[in-house]
Amino acid sequence: MISQIPFVLFITFITLSFSFFLFIKQKRKTITNSRRLPPGPKKLPVIGNLHQLGNLPHRSLQNLSKTYGSVPTLVVSSPNMAQEIFKNHDLIFLGRPPLYAVKRITYDLSDISFAPYGDHWREVRKIVVLELMTVKRVQSFANIRAEEAALMIDHIKSSGRNPVDLSSLVFSLSNNVVSRVAFSTTNCIDRGKNNRFQEILQEIQQLVGEFNLADYFPGMDWINKFNGVDKRLKKYFGDLDRFFHKVIEEHVDPRRSKSDEEDIIDVLLRIRKDPFQTIKIKDEQLKGILVVSIVLLKFVSLSK
Repeated sequence: MISQIPFVLFITFITLSFSFFLFIKQKRKTITNSRRLPPGPKKLPVIGNLHQLGNLPHRSLQNLSKTYGSVPTLVVSSPNMAQEIFKNHDLIFLGRPPLYAVKRITYDLSDISFAPYGDHWREVRKIVVLELMTVKRVQSFANIRAEEAALMIDHIKSSGRNPVDLSSLVFSLSNNVVSRVAFSTTNCIDRGKNNRFQEILQEIQQLVGEFNLADYFPGMDWINKFNGVDKRLKKYFGDLDRFFHKVIEEHVDPRRSKSDEEDIIDVLLRIRKDPFQTIKIKDEQLKGILVVSIVLLKFVSLSK
């Protein structure tokens, strides 16, 4: 009789577990029916549908939308509608999620693209619109763009019948334009196929654009210590920070010969000295503004 007790307990445990499973399943079904949720992909406990996003979430979502439908989305592709959204209704669309890699790269959201709305954002926006990206200043880049484009064409001609990597050349073209406009120098950029500055920018763009679990579950940011993200972020952000520090030190050096045209760093240093400036621009914030300035300059250099 005593030997049968473990068996009875085992049967009882299995029965209770099965009953609990049926109860939970029925409860979920009742909740789902009450919410009248539309049909969708099956999800796993805890992580839900996270495993279905993959390395390219936008493509995964597109594929899922073909099967289950999608939320109506407005794609803005005209200048007039872009102005309507970003100028007339900017308060509605200005919010951006503090992405894990972006927060580090932009010096704790010191730029205009991801900074939360407030005094800092308004002041940085004013600096970008009224000082850095005015029509006059953008037009002053024309000679630099023409010179760099001519150098790229000469490089293509000199290659003869050898194959040319146009993607790399165009990326180098934009880098050279950015370097001359923002820093008044091309010493930091090698005009060859592979250069350090290009490598830093490419890796940073990949870190910002790739899937990161911490962006969906902030409490799981610890996983980036084991999957290599923190290591890569520390390495390339450190390289970029040292580069910015070097060019800023060169600009504040009293022995530096100044050109007739101010570059981006000259403008930011001038604004920082202004006693009537609403916010005090520290070195970290100045570098954060430089990040977004580089992105905008790359866009301008490629769109002209």
